[in-house]
Amino acid sequence: MCGIQNVSRKQGTYYYRKLIRLGADKPFRIRFSLKTTSRRRAGLLAPALTLICERVAMNMMSKMAGDGLDAAQRAEIFRRQILVERDRLEAMHASLHVLPPEDHDDIGKALTLRLGASEMAAQDGAMQGKIEDFLVARVDPDNDDEDIVVLAWSDLAASIEHEGAEQAAVARLAELGLMQSALREAMARKVVNEARIVAIREFREVLANPGSAYAPVPRNEYEPTSKDVIPAPIPSAPSPAQPAVTGPYATMTATEGLEKFFEHNPRTGGKDGKSRRKNGQAWTAKTRKQARVAARFLDDVMQGRPLAQITHDDLVKLNYCFDRVHGATLLRSPKQQDMTILEIVDEYEALVAENEKLAAKQRQKRGPENCETDAPAQLTRKDLGLSLVTTNRHFGFLRQLTDWFARHHPIAALDYSAFIMKKQGNAREDRQRYTEEQGRMIFSLPPWTGTSSPKRRMQPGTSIYHDSWYWVPMIAWYTGMRLDEISSLELDEIEFEGGHWQVQVKPNSLRGLKTGSSKRVMPVASELLRLGFHNYVEALRDEGEWLLFPELLPESGIGTLGRAFYKTRWTHLAKQLPFLVDGQANHSFRHTAIDAMKAAGISSEIRADFAGHKLASETEGRYSNAHMKLLRNAAETIPQVTKDLDPHPINLLPKRLRQPRKARPKRSDARGSK
Repeated sequence: MCGIQNVSRKQGTYYYRKLIRLGADKPFRIRFSLKTTSRRRAGLLAPALTLICERVAMNMMSKMAGDGLDAAQRAEIFRRQILVERDRLEAMHASLHVLPPEDHDDIGKALTLRLGASEMAAQDGAMQGKIEDFLVARVDPDNDDEDIVVLAWSDLAASIEHEGAEQAAVARLAELGLMQSALREAMARKVVNEARIVAIREFREVLANPGSAYAPVPRNEYEPTSKDVIPAPIPSAPSPAQPAVTGPYATMTATEGLEKFFEHNPRTGGKDGKSRRKNGQAWTAKTRKQARVAARFLDDVMQGRPLAQITHDDLVKLNYCFDRVHGATLLRSPKQQDMTILEIVDEYEALVAENEKLAAKQRQKRGPENCETDAPAQLTRKDLGLSLVTTNRHFGFLRQLTDWFARHHPIAALDYSAFIMKKQGNAREDRQRYTEEQGRMIFSLPPWTGTSSPKRRMQPGTSIYHDSWYWVPMIAWYTGMRLDEISSLELDEIEFEGGHWQVQVKPNSLRGLKTGSSKRVMPVASELLRLGFHNYVEALRDEGEWLLFPELLPESGIGTLGRAFYKTRWTHLAKQLPFLVDGQANHSFRHTAIDAMKAAGISSEIRADFAGHKLASETEGRYSNAHMKLLRNAAETIPQVTKDLDPHPINLLPKRLRQPRKARPKRSDARGSK
């Protein structure tokens, strides 16, 4: 210590430092060198600097006290901000129509959540002068099966492009030509938040009564004319011929327009499909392919006409085609790849008619009492028609395309609400869950109790092979992960962290994720470890593999690994499960796991994180040790239906069976050509 007030000494040089406080703001410290090693000179400089600091602070405080906003200025800021908020709320509402949010299927509920959160944020800003981040949740009290949506205000504000009150206050002060000061900015922020509250409440009133947003429309009353007097027609001036709208968009087909749409929208991956890939939010190659299929079908029904000439009748015709194709085989053959959807409809119609004739002949031969016995599976008329999910997806892509196209070239009004429908029915019945007894029946089949050979997995024997047959259903049961998430796991995504095994569920080279919130960390259940899952991972690494299930990888690169598992494994397992009903498949494992946690009293936030549903925020601290412990505890509430299975030494498939799958040889047409 040097003994001089507000002065310290370090390595022979004297420094001045002082704590400054302006009003209720957080104090700040100033510190600088006096550039002297003389104690006498430091003793003279320090009191003078202290006096100057006090004088400057007092001047600033007095200026702040008299540097506010008068009533007229506050009223003008309020008026300007109301106009800004009205436009912003209308744009936000319209954007939900164009691109529905990931956290809601219902636009009305999504809008209600955003309006409520915005009003709460504005109230906090008006009362406290600042907005602390908070959580907002939407719970439907009338539907226990509906997902609970929990979001952080910071994430929600970013998704709806909500401008901060600080930026808005500075902008309004600049528009009025007022010098900025701490007091003026604080008062302007308060007015901005008050305007937002009023604008939101006004917007709700307009939604309830749309006519209140517009001035009354004058109407002339009807005056009947005399039957005896026929008014002479008033000649109208000939209207000049309207020039045809031309330009690069006038001749684009739907497929060409879609490629331009990709180029204009980086969120779709851009022109080459690689834009915005780094943050994992861009459309995947699969999504872009699905959009191209929808555009191709629209081109087929328009029969060469440009997209600018689309009408509602074209959508009706397309919907007619969707009702008359077979979803499971549509575009699966090379032949159909070169056909239009109109030609494909005719092909299915001919095939169904032929099958009906064949069935009629078989009924005559077998007799009415045996007509249903051992009848071969044939495509029937009731098998035709795309699923509601697929139909909605096609029309959803076309709606995005035509809404964007209409901003560049005029087109007819299109009503997609006539085709995009919400699935009816109880969500509780939509996906059948497995019971514990059914789970034990699944894992009592040969892949887990003993099989005869690597290629005959459903034939009982004494060998246990550790591959996708063995692990995929078991991982689905104990984690609730989606089939594609499990089947496409890379070994690098399975890690030993903090003394525990866990799985990083994230986009990889083989697949993206269903939503942004699907990216998560999953604990490996203790039952999986007891049966040797971690040893299986290490054994694959020792063999130089990079995939958890390399045998599912197609040599052609076409198709997902989840679909490969379903077609080559699950269909064989399903034949041995007599309890299966419509809707029960791989996704039922997911509902079983979540329901078990719900029954065990696991919180909705942990269940949502476990399932990859929308969460409050994406922060680095989300997967702390404490949080992972909660997830591990949640995993242990899932019934251990495999506890009767004995662990076996890891027995990998032979190297030749872990190679990418070759395409099956094409079958020749047994009927021949006619």
